Amino acid sequence: MIGKTLAHYRITELIGKGGMGEVYRARDQRLDRDVALKVLSKTGSDDPQRVRRFEREAKVLASLEHPNIATVYGFHDEGGVQFIAMELISGSTVETNVAEEGLALDRLLEIGIPLAEAISFAHARGVIHRDLKPANVMWDASGRIQVLDFGLAALRQIPSDAGPETTMDTLTTAGTIMGTLSYMAPEQLEGRPVDERADVFSLGVMLYELATGSRPFVADSAVGVSSAILHDEPVSLRERRPDLPADLARVIRRCLEKKADRRMQTVRDVYNELEDIRAGIRKEDSDSFPVQSAEPGSPVERQMTITTEHVRQLSTRIPRMVGDAMTYLDNERRSDVLVICLHGIGADQRDFEEVLGRLPYRAVSLSLYGFGPTARMRPPLSYADHNLLAGFLIEEIRRSIAPQTLLLMGHSSGADQILRVVASPLGERLEPDGVVLLGPAVVSGEGRMSGPYSRMTGDPADTFSTLGTMSAYAENLTEWLIIHDYLLRAFGKFQTDTAALRDFARTYIESATDDSFFRLFRTAVERVRHVRCIFGTDDLADSDLALERHIGDNALGDGYSEEMIANVQVGHIGLKSPSVVLPQLEELVQLSS
Repeated sequence: MIGKTLAHYRITELIGKGGMGEVYRARDQRLDRDVALKVLSKTGSDDPQRVRRFEREAKVLASLEHPNIATVYGFHDEGGVQFIAMELISGSTVETNVAEEGLALDRLLEIGIPLAEAISFAHARGVIHRDLKPANVMWDASGRIQVLDFGLAALRQIPSDAGPETTMDTLTTAGTIMGTLSYMAPEQLEGRPVDERADVFSLGVMLYELATGSRPFVADSAVGVSSAILHDEPVSLRERRPDLPADLARVIRRCLEKKADRRMQTVRDVYNELEDIRAGIRKEDSDSFPVQSAEPGSPVERQMTITTEHVRQLSTRIPRMVGDAMTYLDNERRSDVLVICLHGIGADQRDFEEVLGRLPYRAVSLSLYGFGPTARMRPPLSYADHNLLAGFLIEEIRRSIAPQTLLLMGHSSGADQILRVVASPLGERLEPDGVVLLGPAVVSGEGRMSGPYSRMTGDPADTFSTLGTMSAYAENLTEWLIIHDYLLRAFGKFQTDTAALRDFARTYIESATDDSFFRLFRTAVERVRHVRCIFGTDDLADSDLALERHIGDNALGDGYSEEMIANVQVGHIGLKSPSVVLPQLEELVQLSS
């Protein structure tokens, strides 16, 4: 091919070879510039599927105008020779720049950050690379990173002149393994459908290799490498490179999770994390005055927008709910551990605000829909509908943060809701490592707060009577103050519009049967490694009943062990205090690590 002219490109030099063909340096005789020509091999030209894939690569690249992705000038078919004319990148591949002992942190970030930004850009336009590896990333003469070879890219949507949309895997036979073995995600290796999270895994492999000088999954054969990717955990980055930040080790480990749902969910998340690490380095090196910021762990409010699909699954469908939001507090701590907290009836996300501030782990505290302190709507929904909405929010938070360890905690009716989440199909997807139940209802029928709430009619005199009933539960001044703080928050929000409280309480009581707690508890013990059920001084009847039933007929199941149920010397509402909660969570984190 050297010396030949294809269209207006005169070929001057062979640059490299690959599975699809050869890459040549050529001179654009019209614009008087050097370009790269990627020429499909003769074998490929005779294969219609390879020709389509080759043309698809050109379309993919042409749609991605980004400084870290090579620019395409055109796709040509000249006398039966198919080729792509593209930007000529002078430099070397990242593969040839990986030091045996790994790269210095600043050098690693110089590669990782623009690489993640480029792949995130491609994902935003529906393109999944599927073959990320150091050999497909160039470092040009100016120090700019360039992502190459989108030949195996999967498309979520790209226009086709030939007819219907070309969608993901249209041009890939079902079950076909596409990519380079050492960098494949488990689902890719098994020939299952892939999404953006496959690129997250491949990026994690690359970052690990840049950091250590070797790949995370190695073996003497292709079968061995495949087995390692599917089943083995790589040597800890901190063990290999103790000089690197713990945050970098955490990011890479989360990229390399076997299950896509437990992985970093987007390359944009990886990019943001790497940028934060670089910002931390700059801050350490800076002599400037510190910038004031929120106290570490100080919770901030976040929200999840309710969608049409959410409302469609409810028994009570209120159109105005679409576009409204469920809120939660987030302490935003950097941690592999995530604690999700759910309040009891009438309360909201503020119940665990102090706990969030004192926990050393990432933690969020949810508000049921309409129960938040600033909720726009407070519609009367059933207990079952609240369970569904809480489940949607829990799953969304779990997916966006993708922790290594997940703990779920609920107080009072929130504890019962956590049990129902764990026992549902969602619980199988969440795979929590631990559950803390603070004062769940064991005895079917009325709870301390749900009973009075269920009988409210909306009449002011009736509401006042309900307040008196609840206040009477206090056995000392401390408990009276705690109960009155709770009631002040609840009725400060709902005022006399108590239908939401009433309907929740009535359907919550209706859902309880003599065996519901025991059935749900047994399921939780089967699905979750560590379960703790904590009862206060007000809940001794529930605690005694649970243990009596278990002694009599093994009601708590074969997996029950004595440490799962404990009593503490505080009232029911005091169970959510840091003095009770923090030791329980710390124990479960230690057991789960």
